[in-house]
Amino acid sequence: MEFDPINSILEEEEEEDEEPPRILLYHEPHSFEVGMLVWHKYQKYPFWPAVVKSVKRKEKKASVLFIEGHMDPKGRGITVPLKRLKHFDCKEKQALLNEAKEDFDQAIGWCVSLITDYRVRLGCGSFSGSFLEYYAANISYPVRKSIQQDLLGTQFPQLCHEDPEMPVSGSPWGRRQPSRKVLPDRSRAARDRANQKLVEYIVKARGAESHLRAILKNRKPSKWLKTFLNSGQYVTCVETYLEDEEQLDLVVKYLQGVYQETGSRMLTQINCDRIRFILDVLLPEAIICAISAVDQVDYKTAEEKYIKGPLLSYREKEIFDNQLLEERNQRC
Repeated sequence: MEFDPINSILEEEEEEDEEPPRILLYHEPHSFEVGMLVWHKYQKYPFWPAVVKSVKRKEKKASVLFIEGHMDPKGRGITVPLKRLKHFDCKEKQALLNEAKEDFDQAIGWCVSLITDYRVRLGCGSFSGSFLEYYAANISYPVRKSIQQDLLGTQFPQLCHEDPEMPVSGSPWGRRQPSRKVLPDRSRAARDRANQKLVEYIVKARGAESHLRAILKNRKPSKWLKTFLNSGQYVTCVETYLEDEEQLDLVVKYLQGVYQETGSRMLTQINCDRIRFILDVLLPEAIICAISAVDQVDYKTAEEKYIKGPLLSYREKEIFDNQLLEERNQRC
């Protein structure tokens, strides 16, 4: 006799009333923590999504950073009372969304898309980290770029980014003491100059085009394509190697043209996302091909260099470690 799960469930319900699955129950957090997504109303504007940067429990205040097109993830944000915050998934969420849509339909829609993409990537394991880390990483590039390319046509509320700087006590006339001048780290600039050779090889010389076309026409195997096809709708994205967004934008636009000329039929057959296909297949293949040509190494060595990513200087690592310590101290 086969087991009938439906009848089994009905019999259990007749015996006793069970609680619904926990996933169906709404449990709003009782407190606010660093990294949480919240709503905050600023002046005359509707409630708007924001990220908690720090929490001062004794003062019952928090520093929040509004989510918008040109948000600076390293910004300090503004200090507000905890009682003026609402959790992003609060019971009034839909009403807050409807209110924001009245004057900022496209902008709030973009914010929700960004938050949704972040949560989906957390759920499927393609990203692990805070929302601000996601926003600053290349993995959020497709969603961020969609609004940044249309900032003229998208209206955001004029929200405050940081608290006004307070004068330093003890300094004459309340003036701030001049900060110590820090010389720029030239490691990133040197990497950008080296990467410019890769960009010119891909875009100007079209050096990787025959390699890409061969992959799109199934004439050459590709580990990146195989991974993309076997990973479902969401794939594990790696860093894009190129750190400069202008360089990355040039290469992506070029790859879009290659895709439209060669790969559109292939993508139609397998019903895949065009942007993710470009970022997860064509982009790594193009950069690896360029590294192989510019550095005069074989494909395997170039691929290992791509996967390893840019080598950070000691100073860059020190700055990154200090940022982590600062964030940890803010949580305490």
